[in-house]
Amino acid sequence: MKIFKSQQFQRLKEIFKGEILIDEPLKDHTTFKIGGPADYYVYPNDWDDLKNLLIFCNEEQIKRFVIGNGSNLLVHDNGFRGIVIDLSRGFDTIQSTGLVVYAGAGVSISDLLKYCVERGLSGMEPLIGIPGQIGGAICLNAGAWDMEVSNNLLTVEILDEYGTEEKIHHDEIDFGYRYTDLPEKGVIVGASFQLKEGNPREMSERQRGFMKKRKSKQPLNLPSAGSVFKSPSGNYAGRLIEEAGCKGTRIGDAMVSKKHANFIVNVGNATAVDVSRVIEEVEKIVLERFDIQLETEIHRLGFDDQGARKNCG
Repeated sequence: MKIFKSQQFQRLKEIFKGEILIDEPLKDHTTFKIGGPADYYVYPNDWDDLKNLLIFCNEEQIKRFVIGNGSNLLVHDNGFRGIVIDLSRGFDTIQSTGLVVYAGAGVSISDLLKYCVERGLSGMEPLIGIPGQIGGAICLNAGAWDMEVSNNLLTVEILDEYGTEEKIHHDEIDFGYRYTDLPEKGVIVGASFQLKEGNPREMSERQRGFMKKRKSKQPLNLPSAGSVFKSPSGNYAGRLIEEAGCKGTRIGDAMVSKKHANFIVNVGNATAVDVSRVIEEVEKIVLERFDIQLETEIHRLGFDDQGARKNCG
């Protein structure tokens, strides 16, 4: 059953100019290829469109979730009762002034890195291969190979739930491991990064090196949501899971990867329930073996009717 009353949907169509999809399967928007339908899946055209949408959701008390590439996300099989917002169309600008690069929240990391290589703007090469968008990467302080997005971040632009614009500087943000304290109800719309001069050929070679390592260690040939668990302080989640003998653990079509123990892969038509049961099994075995409680890194949407609001997908 739709969350909207007919008059609410009519109002939405009046104030929102972008595309609105109804009962859109979220499995088509996640790297896990798992998830039921969103009541409404929308593409804002621009800032004004997004502002109007956020004000609408706040006034009507409708749950919303901003999705990126869906690369760090497990969606419930029943889907999400609310509005899923996709910024990939109206927030895909990349521009630079000197050594400072601005990217909209809907820009993919791969597109940003390609732009930087072409212009000899260096500093973010280790992020190659991370399948997310800029908004989600900032929200989660994504990183790889001893580098995090926060290393180069200058400012973040957000819209709050009332559609008010705010620019937040790096020093005003508390960064942690796959964490930022950005406003919970805010939506990241863009960010600027401080880079340095680089040689395009050397940058390309460096990126190829990182991708080669990524391909050798990660099961990139199967749908997944990336690393499932955060690494405990002083240890690695993958190592603990492997030493606990969990590689290959399978429930339904969800399986702990035999290539990298911190990945759960979809080997066919896995459901969110399959994945959740594998997560619980791994947590139980690691706790029994090492007395360490693993914490998940992936975000869940639609579980217990709780929808995250920041663009962390």
